[in-house]
Amino acid sequence: MLTIESAITTKTPVLRVHIAAIGFEVDRIVKPAIDWKADRVWLLVHSRPGEDEGIPFREKIETALKNARIEYKHIDADRTDLFDTLRALSSIIMLEKNNLIYVNVSVGSKIQAIASMMACMMFKDSVAMIKPYYVVPEKYSTPPKEQETQGVKKIIDLPEYKIETPADNLIRCMETIDEYDGKITKKELKDRALKDGLIHLVKKSGGKEPSAQAPFMSLNKNFIEPLLKWKFIQVKKDGSRHLVYLTKEGSDALKFLRVRIVSYQVTENATKPSAKQLIYKTGKDLNTQ
Repeated sequence: MLTIESAITTKTPVLRVHIAAIGFEVDRIVKPAIDWKADRVWLLVHSRPGEDEGIPFREKIETALKNARIEYKHIDADRTDLFDTLRALSSIIMLEKNNLIYVNVSVGSKIQAIASMMACMMFKDSVAMIKPYYVVPEKYSTPPKEQETQGVKKIIDLPEYKIETPADNLIRCMETIDEYDGKITKKELKDRALKDGLIHLVKKSGGKEPSAQAPFMSLNKNFIEPLLKWKFIQVKKDGSRHLVYLTKEGSDALKFLRVRIVSYQVTENATKPSAKQLIYKTGKDLNTQ
């Protein structure tokens, strides 16, 4: 588990990073960033510009942040898709994991707010600090000519809970199944797991080689059974073969969990993954501004 203290001891300066989804708000995004002395603000932008009525507010937000000399970056996500929003949030969080991350859950769509809170709960033990907050406005307005709310009455810290997520080796196993279009034989999965170092076989006493069934036993115990408990896979018999399928739950979860595979261990000599590495896994450009 990363801590604020371990982040501060790294060579890279610790930044205050805010994440907010763009909707019909300006003050609720800009004022907390200014009041809490943000160094960078990530803005979640709707991936279908033609359907985005929040573009005028995005321009006002960018102008205000620029005037306050706060860096801002964008990432695209479908604001109507929970898992695509989680994918975008996960990408940002893994890039900023050594920094102090503040997530604004009071802006954007309801789906974006839910995804933002979920992301805080899922990554609680994976980053130096991640904190959700809710901004209470001074008054409400009527969009689209005006922002939905005006002013900031107060900012409320929200409780920090935790959501369990699968271990990285299980995510890598799911990614392997996905590479085979979501369906793979147990034998193929066993061979890939051995090749990728997911399964490690130990010689028996006296230097005897493991039995031919040992890799299958390891696969079942360490991957098949846990993923079945998560309901992320199904196993079906097809003649003499056993086929392993990703379920819809598994496929949806992989959309945002796979970002962790390109994460890095925080050590003094750790190398931060580049935006290009994360683009490879997510298909989205994280540095568009």
